[in-house]
Amino acid sequence: MKKLINNTMLLLLLMFGFHTSLAQKAQKEAIQAKIKIEQADNLVSVYATAINHTDTYQSELHYSFLSLKKSHSGNLSKNSQSGVFSLNPKEVQKLSFQKLNIDPKGKLTIFLFIRKNGKVLSKDTLHIGSIEKKFGHTPIKESHIEITGLVVENVLTKPGKDFYEFFTQINRMNAVNYPFVIVIDEKPQLGGRNSEISIKINENVVFKFRTQPKEEYLQALAKQANQVIYNYYLKRMRLYKGEKLY
Repeated sequence: MKKLINNTMLLLLLMFGFHTSLAQKAQKEAIQAKIKIEQADNLVSVYATAINHTDTYQSELHYSFLSLKKSHSGNLSKNSQSGVFSLNPKEVQKLSFQKLNIDPKGKLTIFLFIRKNGKVLSKDTLHIGSIEKKFGHTPIKESHIEITGLVVENVLTKPGKDFYEFFTQINRMNAVNYPFVIVIDEKPQLGGRNSEISIKINENVVFKFRTQPKEEYLQALAKQANQVIYNYYLKRMRLYKGEKLY
């Protein structure tokens, strides 16, 4: 009898774990970001695609599509696109398109993020080390790419764009080549008058504030944000002294 009870409990636990796993997987894959490619010689066509795996209409979604090319000589170029979209039930939608030249000895990395209310729902990454290597979708973070000093913006309003301009001006003057990617996100607040800007490093929020249209306010916050990031960088340097940071 005791053995039967134990077996029943084990079965229930396994069933609960199985259903939990399915629920988590379903939730994770509800909206999927997918990078699709077509290659012809040294040209590659890259498509940003969103897939709705649910039976419900999905609205107020935001995508960011970013390609980073680093030549064998070290020159860096980027192409970023973003926009707002919605998905019908079970819909597969092409969000954006880029046609890129491939440097046989260079590196190409492509990111696709799908967000809602500032939260990442899904992301996909495509990394090409050289033309001899195959295309590969890899679960790497932006900071794992050997590209430094990059700022990616997902701002929506004029104050957001003004802050981004002030921030990058100060960042260029400081001339610090950070070994990570800085992501600036903006999301509207209730009522629509103001918005909230957050600055992330490796998906961690290091600075956050509410916007105002005053330029002096935005300039002061841009300066403060740069100082926070520099302090973050120094802390990581001290913590990992003598080791490769990222």
